Amino acid sequence: MEFSLRPFLGLFIICVFTFITAKAQKELVYQPRAEYFQRLEPKGKILVGAGQASFSAFDDFIKASDSIVYPDIYMDYAGLDIFKKEKIKYSINKWMAYPFKIIPQIGLAMTHDGDPEKHFEQQVAKGLLDSNIEAFANEISKYPGKVMIRIGYEFNGHWNGYKPDSFKLAYIRVANVLRRVMNNRVALVWCMALDGDRHDYMNFYPGDEFVDWWSVDVFGEKHFTHPALKPFLASAHKHKKPVLIGESTPRKLSVQLGKESVQKWFYPYFKLMATNPGIKGFSYIYWDWSKTRWADWGNGRFGENPETKKFMIGELTNEIFQSETLLKGKLTE
Repeated sequence: MEFSLRPFLGLFIICVFTFITAKAQKELVYQPRAEYFQRLEPKGKILVGAGQASFSAFDDFIKASDSIVYPDIYMDYAGLDIFKKEKIKYSINKWMAYPFKIIPQIGLAMTHDGDPEKHFEQQVAKGLLDSNIEAFANEISKYPGKVMIRIGYEFNGHWNGYKPDSFKLAYIRVANVLRRVMNNRVALVWCMALDGDRHDYMNFYPGDEFVDWWSVDVFGEKHFTHPALKPFLASAHKHKKPVLIGESTPRKLSVQLGKESVQKWFYPYFKLMATNPGIKGFSYIYWDWSKTRWADWGNGRFGENPETKKFMIGELTNEIFQSETLLKGKLTE
């Protein structure tokens, strides 16, 4: 009988890989944060955000962490042409009802999601929606806390239809009103999408004086090695702007995959933050996407799998993550 070591060698390699992977997941070391002294920038910490556009999802994020982690950021959205004052009023009352400080992070659209032909930033740029800008700023300013606004978020996404020149003018027009009405209580966020078809992002840049934070949305596994990501982060540092992960979810790596989801998405996600000192906030979408029109994205509710839940709680209890229990909501003005 001929004896072969090949099967045992394969098993040995798998065991070694599993050991190394498990060991690596326990050894994330967060580099000290860069300090840029921008509006709403936490000192030495990373803001935690959850949502999106759902108080039940926000609350479930807290429950999934066994009520250990209380997010600083609540994710929401508004359209500059059709926002409803009643919805903003309702949201303000909900934000104020929490026993800890909330920073609403609002994606303010100048288009209709998925219908690029209906983009209207050119109208905003010409001043045709000035009354809407004033009305939105006045309503959101009724919230007594601090707010982050991602003006024209995902500006480079083909699904939005924005044009660089009109986008910049529209962004500046909105920024000027928000600054005048809210002063230092608002942080203006400039947000790029890695899924976008244009990565000449500086053509969309309105200028440092109109931007407090840079932002990037992170979804699929391939985003961690996307060729535009490192240059974007490096450019943000050069411009002395903290970076917010504006939207994120383990797209197509459902939490039901357990360890695979941790290895391919959750670990690289936190490694991205650990190794990039300029990242000072993230927003996680706590949704089960399988129940939406993006059903193939899977389930992002990490609390519904023991492996993803354990990993998330393990990372979020690191002292680098800003929370009401850590710094009592103290933020750089």
